[in-house]
Amino acid sequence: MSLRVLEVEGYPVMVYQKDGKEYAWLAGCPHKRRPILAEGHKIFDDVVECPFHRARFSLLTGEMVKPPESKTPCENCKLIKVEMKNGRAVFHGQPFVPEMPKRP
Repeated sequence: MSLRVLEVEGYPVMVYQKDGKEYAWLAGCPHKRRPILAEGHKIFDDVVECPFHRARFSLLTGEMVKPPESKTPCENCKLIKVEMKNGRAVFHGQPFVPEMPKRP
């Protein structure tokens, strides 16, 4: 298993490798559009946990496996899949550039 981050067409993309297969996802949490690999994130059992509200997502399917610990719901949240076709990135969803929360 390995995880690396690339910049693809201006967006951070995390590529997870397991058993010879690659799974590519936008490196942003769909809950609040935060960087999912920011300091404090966790990866275990093919799952990534966002450090901001502890939402968990499968690195194999992109599905949310644990909702965020937040008052803001995240219905139908899933990671945005990224595929390369003819040398171009195809985002299966609206890509965004993750941002750190603003400090008061």
